[in-house]
Amino acid sequence: MFLEVTGEMPAQPAIACYETASFNTISCSWEVSGDMPAQPAIACYETASFNTTTCSWEVSGEMPAQPAIACYETASFNTASCSWEVSGDMPAQPQIECYEVANFNTISCAWEVSGSATEPPNIACYETATFNSELCQWDITGEMPAQPAIACYETASFNTISCSWEVSGDMPAQPQIACYEIASFNTISCSWEVTGEMPAQPAIACYETATFNTASCSWEVTGEMPVQPELACYETATFNTASCSWEVTGEMPVQ
Repeated sequence: MFLEVTGEMPAQPAIACYETASFNTISCSWEVSGDMPAQPAIACYETASFNTTTCSWEVSGEMPAQPAIACYETASFNTASCSWEVSGDMPAQPQIECYEVANFNTISCAWEVSGSATEPPNIACYETATFNSELCQWDITGEMPAQPAIACYETASFNTISCSWEVSGDMPAQPQIACYEIASFNTISCSWEVTGEMPAQPAIACYETATFNTASCSWEVTGEMPVQPELACYETATFNTASCSWEVTGEMPVQ
């Protein structure tokens, strides 16, 4: 009497580019090993995405352009707010005679005084100049409108032509998130913060495979238990979850 052995090697499971699959002849199953490379450190204005073709992280994004500054100002990049900060004060205007005008030269970065008794000083769009003949000086009245409240990603600049504040800047685009994540904008760090964790994979039988479905945002388990082999009347079949196969015991009675 001869025993016929049938069956096929289980198909190799799908693996990520950084994983390796090896068949374990003891457990009679594929074993997958390998970890995804750690995401590199990125600047506040950069985004890291994993390329499954090159099997590496790709970093994109450019540092915001430095804003135009006056000759007496200094611009420094703040990595916390991810924006340029401009500091520095315009030199104080020197004292002038009632017939003089003081103008600030942005090339030499210094005040230049010129004019005669009949020439009024330069004034801002929101100011009014009145010449006081008794004191021999120009009286200037008017205040610059208060700067409006702005978001962390906005910049306010005063337009001397329209004589009003102009606010520019767009809120950073919300990053792509997984179905189980939530993105919220942090006005302190001026960036999006993503929270949420992928649901834990459910326990599965040795012949089952668990796949995460991003549409339903849940794990889907597939696979069927191997069919029990045909037995002789004196045999017993028991499924071994370690080897993931049926084990047949029993001997034919002696003739």
